[in-house]
Amino acid sequence: MKIKSKLRFLSKLTRLFDRRERWQFAGVMTAALAMALFQALGVASIIPFISLVMRPEIVLENQILSRIYGLLGFETVRSFMLFAGIVMLAIIVIGNLVFMVTIWLKTRFVYRKNHRLSSDLLKKYLSMPYSYFLNRNTADLSKNILSEVGSLTTGFLMQIMEIIIDIIIILLIFLTLILISPLATATIFLIFCIFYGFIYKSKFRGRLKKKGNRRLKENQGRFQAASEALGGIKDIKLMGREGYFISKFKGHSLKMSDLLSWNAVVGQIPKYFIEIIAFGGVIAFILLLIITERDIASIIPMVSFFAFAGYRIMPTMNRMFVAFTKIQFNRAILDRVYTDMTEETYETKDFKTAEEKKNIMRFEKSIEFKNLSFAYPGMNEYVLKDINMQIDKGHSVAVVGPTGTGKTTFVDIALGLLTPSEGKIEVDGIEITHKNLRSWQRNLGYVPQFIYLTDNTLKRNIAFGIPDEEIDMEKIEKVAEAANLSDFIKTLPKGYNTVVGERGVRLSGGQRQRVGIARALYGDPQVLVLDEATSSLDGITEESVLKAIENISKLKTTITIAHRLTTVKKCDIIHLIEDGKITDSGRYNELLERNAQFRAMAGEK
Repeated sequence: MKIKSKLRFLSKLTRLFDRRERWQFAGVMTAALAMALFQALGVASIIPFISLVMRPEIVLENQILSRIYGLLGFETVRSFMLFAGIVMLAIIVIGNLVFMVTIWLKTRFVYRKNHRLSSDLLKKYLSMPYSYFLNRNTADLSKNILSEVGSLTTGFLMQIMEIIIDIIIILLIFLTLILISPLATATIFLIFCIFYGFIYKSKFRGRLKKKGNRRLKENQGRFQAASEALGGIKDIKLMGREGYFISKFKGHSLKMSDLLSWNAVVGQIPKYFIEIIAFGGVIAFILLLIITERDIASIIPMVSFFAFAGYRIMPTMNRMFVAFTKIQFNRAILDRVYTDMTEETYETKDFKTAEEKKNIMRFEKSIEFKNLSFAYPGMNEYVLKDINMQIDKGHSVAVVGPTGTGKTTFVDIALGLLTPSEGKIEVDGIEITHKNLRSWQRNLGYVPQFIYLTDNTLKRNIAFGIPDEEIDMEKIEKVAEAANLSDFIKTLPKGYNTVVGERGVRLSGGQRQRVGIARALYGDPQVLVLDEATSSLDGITEESVLKAIENISKLKTTITIAHRLTTVKKCDIIHLIEDGKITDSGRYNELLERNAQFRAMAGEK
């Protein structure tokens, strides 16, 4: 089961690689192999070099050294020793240069993977249907993109690469040690295996994974608390609730910092045991050679050899253990990112700029809602029930009703954000499905009750999501005029380049709504959907926004959702929704005359 579990998480990781990244990974591993060869060569050259320094006459006694001495034409042993020292130094220098190049390739690969994975995860989230976001916290999604992907790449992927590289180095060095001294190498290898095997079999590994899951949860709470605090700053300041949100954030932040510090310390603990084993082993080896009355001159090269090998292996072994702890600690992140990245969606992943969206569905006659019903996922009760409605092109239609009767749900379905549980929508007799949804949505403009504005200029907020080089200023001025916004903009020193502040904090409610109307008109939609667009405004401000809407309704097909009826008096037809059903339809005066519920909403008896 454990082997299968390992294969599963490795499979998840490799599935997050594209073809190019697999080749790049292979390139890094090739560089790692070259680095390991130089490391092993450096270790292997210690014994002949030290022996040569201790006993120069060995040049003439050793068959290999003697042959090299003759082939290269050396005249003195001293010059050969100098040459050997230069070669030894060159091996170390080149080996370390290759080491640095390998580290650079590995680090660049990991951070570019971080860039691609975070970009792809954002792209994945944006490709999900609107219903996906009804059950997900946006702070959690932001955390995954901005924080957890970084932890996955640096705390998981980089550690796996570290382990692979270190295994290659250790294997080649151990192979060198075996060729020189099989018995001593086998003893050292056995000691290390027992030591790490004990740690691996202990509950330590399970605790790492458990604490890694807790870290993921606490980080989510940390992001959520910060998002809620900054998102609701006006209410928080007014009600004096700063302490609650600070306390909430600090609770998650403190737990997360404790978990991170525990993981960091645990990863370093074996380092000291390894030093005891390594240095103690070297000393024990020296004592053994002395006890057996070996000649000091013959001891020094062998001791130097194992000391240098230990110098190379010890940091490598420690890096491996630290990497192992980080992998176990961050394993939960892989599961989270992998699940989100592989979740199925029917929407297109080929996002294009507004100017590239040429494929617009034709709308010449009418929009029809046929036997439409809807229930939210996981709920048995229908929010909308058997809705039948026809909207002719060029007409203005209103959907009204008490709060909680399904008006907003109807808007989301009309906009293609939610899919009907039953029934269908047809445009000129063509059913709207996921295949032509994008094409149909390009006909739509939407003005919600609360306009989302970025901390940017008026120009960029009107041409929302359009690259600067593609913004049409003539069109911006035209839609601002239609939205009854241009007179206000002319009073601003920087005009359309005025920064509105986060969420449009420097604008009044009516100005924000008119920016929203201008934004909806910028794409030149054939159908304009107004969802409670004036419900949060005072009477005077509402009048100016209504004037803008009235100008637009003469040119567009409009669908107006309203609780207050001041916005729908001039609509061609009004549909009254009660308890998810259309209970009456007609013009304003007709409904006022015959429908008691409508009269109550209008404030008349």
